[in-house]
Amino acid sequence: MEPQLPVPSARRRSDRVSIAFPVEVSGIDLAGRRFSERTKTMTVSQYGCCLPLPRLLGTNLTIQMRRIGTNDVAVGRVVAPMGVQPEGRLYGVETRDSCEGLWGIRFSSSLYAKLLDHVHDGVYFVNRDRKITYWNEGAQGLSGHAASEAVGRSCFENFLGHVDENGRPMCATGCPLSHVMQDGQPRTAEFYLRHKEGHRVPISVRVLPMRDREGTIVGAVEVFGDSTAKMKVENRVRELEQLAFRDPLTGLPNRRYTELKVEQALQDHLRLGRLYGLLMFDLDNFKRVNDTYGHEVGDALLKAVGQTLVQGLRTIDIVGRWGGEEFLVLMPDVNATGLGDLAERCRVLIAQSSVATESARVAVTASIGATVLSHPDNADSAIRRADELMYQSKRSGGDRTMAG
Repeated sequence: MEPQLPVPSARRRSDRVSIAFPVEVSGIDLAGRRFSERTKTMTVSQYGCCLPLPRLLGTNLTIQMRRIGTNDVAVGRVVAPMGVQPEGRLYGVETRDSCEGLWGIRFSSSLYAKLLDHVHDGVYFVNRDRKITYWNEGAQGLSGHAASEAVGRSCFENFLGHVDENGRPMCATGCPLSHVMQDGQPRTAEFYLRHKEGHRVPISVRVLPMRDREGTIVGAVEVFGDSTAKMKVENRVRELEQLAFRDPLTGLPNRRYTELKVEQALQDHLRLGRLYGLLMFDLDNFKRVNDTYGHEVGDALLKAVGQTLVQGLRTIDIVGRWGGEEFLVLMPDVNATGLGDLAERCRVLIAQSSVATESARVAVTASIGATVLSHPDNADSAIRRADELMYQSKRSGGDRTMAG
């Protein structure tokens, strides 16, 4: 016996969304023949759907719809033939009860309305198999792919070409859609997608799980927007930071930046008692290098010394170019003994560094002043003490460390 709707129901207004859900439709056609056909919805709503079938149905005909891959079933009524499509005759179908369980969508959800009706970003849905079931106009505008080209495809086909900033493909190694469907935790990311015309588009991505009424994850929704303007601002900020706080020759933090870090370290020391050490370096007889080999070799030697200090010290140590042939190093979490050991290590490493010229390798030594920050200090007094100790090293012949 065919399922019947008890009473004809008035058609209800409901937002329709273009989603290709695979369904099995059964009933009796206009010729009185029983049928069971597999098809895909063209649009869905809270109280029905629009779908194509390769047979003639009459208005008010009762049909049963089962979403393939689930046990979810709904009984509906054909309310209007809507023309012919390549997939078959198109019919509007209405149900008495809500189809939210059948489609796995909460149409009354403010989140749903926000995502689909009031955003300018790209939005698309995937099911558990990562097949795209919905694709909005924003997604088409950002990617160049129309809904007809995207719906029904698997996102892991990588037609969007999601890559991170290093060019690594994300669909295979770090797909946020997969991770969200595994643990239900929303995620954000910064990607590049490949536009249909071939160029890269930087995007900011937000991914949320989609759940049915029982709370089971049935898919995920990705919202993405063009982050070109944001990246331009971030790049400009980085450029300004480079100009303001980086030494253009060595790429190390400059004097201003290093002074600020010393001031912060003193506040940290006063409030928490954290230990900090300062090392002031001056390269011995550096003017002779410039006079003998030229400033190009001198510049290369300054770069080499800077890299020697960066690579020879800890990642938490801040190595800055103080000016000319002087370097200042701020070292957290060291006492006087540890500071002296690190200073000697730097002295030896610098003495072993050199740059090649056409006729020889040019090396240099360093005079070092080492001091530990104390409560009475301010940034000027601490740096001045390290500087005075460094000049004592120089007056004592150079290539040595003085601590105090």
